[in-house]
Amino acid sequence: MIAAGKYILAEDRSSAFETLKPLFEGLATLIQPGHSVDTRRLALVVVRTACRHHMDIVRPHLPTLAQPIFASVRDPVIPVKLAAEAAFMALFNVVDEEGKVFEKYIASQELTVLQKRSMQDYFKRVALRLGNTARERREAEGGQGGLGLSNDEVDDEREIWSVGKVDLGEGAFDE
Repeated sequence: MIAAGKYILAEDRSSAFETLKPLFEGLATLIQPGHSVDTRRLALVVVRTACRHHMDIVRPHLPTLAQPIFASVRDPVIPVKLAAEAAFMALFNVVDEEGKVFEKYIASQELTVLQKRSMQDYFKRVALRLGNTARERREAEGGQGGLGLSNDEVDDEREIWSVGKVDLGEGAFDE
């Protein structure tokens, strides 16, 4: 995904959208209940990491990803719930943009009154508070970039890159 993003950056934007559309549709499908917990959580981790590295590529697919991710923020399985909260925050760039991206999304989508109200309530009650906490942590570390990636972001990237590797006892996972 991330390596694909570097290739796509060289292409024009409309072509990039069409090229990546099936990928983001697939991730949105995998995030939804009915798939294994590990699959759902890993798909959410991939979305979060892609948002961190290539928000310009992910942003056009926000309507595809927002509803499945939001449906997972109330998941009874804690690892899925936590991954969904992190992906939701990254998707709407809550730490840097606060509510700007979210408000634009809500205004542009044809959602039911119940969907809209539910998302807005969650955003105000949970996402903004988590965004403020993350912003404070970043500032305490010395500003943008501070001490580097937080531990959970490092763990996310290690997990993504380890998918498909086979441990032959040769230190493959120590990289």
